Amino acid sequence: MVLQLIIAGLAMGIVYGLVAMGFVLIFRAVGVVNFAQGEFLMIGGFFSYTLTAQLGLPMGAALGVCALIMGLFGIFFHFLTYWPLRKSWDITVIISTIGASIALKEIATLLWGPAPLGVDPIVPGLAKFSTVSIEWQFILTIGIAALLMGGVFMLLERTYLGHILQATAQDQYAAALIGIPVVVATGLTFAISALITGVGGLLLAPIFFVTTTMGGITGLKAFAAVIIGGFGSVHGAIIGGILIGFVDTFSGAYISSTYRDAIVFLCLILALIVRPQGIFGEKIAEKV
Repeated sequence: MVLQLIIAGLAMGIVYGLVAMGFVLIFRAVGVVNFAQGEFLMIGGFFSYTLTAQLGLPMGAALGVCALIMGLFGIFFHFLTYWPLRKSWDITVIISTIGASIALKEIATLLWGPAPLGVDPIVPGLAKFSTVSIEWQFILTIGIAALLMGGVFMLLERTYLGHILQATAQDQYAAALIGIPVVVATGLTFAISALITGVGGLLLAPIFFVTTTMGGITGLKAFAAVIIGGFGSVHGAIIGGILIGFVDTFSGAYISSTYRDAIVFLCLILALIVRPQGIFGEKIAEKV
């Protein structure tokens, strides 16, 4: 049972890490927290239902189509909530993302209805290791999410495009002076953030029912992961997400499934008391 919980906790944690990475990418790019990040995950979950259950696509094809759609959705979201308000106060953009979060929930309710929807697993059945049986969905969730995280990390750290994105995140004005198209760079960052979060929703959809509220609590736990890992740190978001996943899974199994969410946020409070800057906390320069 312990090994099963470890695998389940790692699968949940790595999805929280994907959402947390999406938070950090947008925060580093434009200096604000996107409070609609959890709804990106919800939209990804609903797209997975549409592509597999309604259109009959195999899960592999649905994964690619969902990633493409979510990337385009991220660009649309960028032009809707951030770009027109980029010269306003940060709080204005934050309120814009909160409004977008509410609107996305209502749109999802209109399109897919209020009832929970089920999605078939990528690979049904159990993988047997000696006397231990583990669902293939958890194993594939870990593998796909890890590959996606590695791909984003390599893009940011090892490619010319990644250097452009990071330069724009450091200073948009200086980036514009040396010829970097800021609108393209910030739009691509939103696209990557929406893509990885939407794929996280697709991976979670077979484990839980897809609902209009699934993004809310997942987004809050991912935000907790960002704080624990250190705001502004991509690898800190991943580590924080995995820690939250383990706490969530083991507390639900050994303490109380009813209060597992409360236990997660209690751990967040304790982490803030012990190390308020997070595990990999970085000083973030204020943008003027």
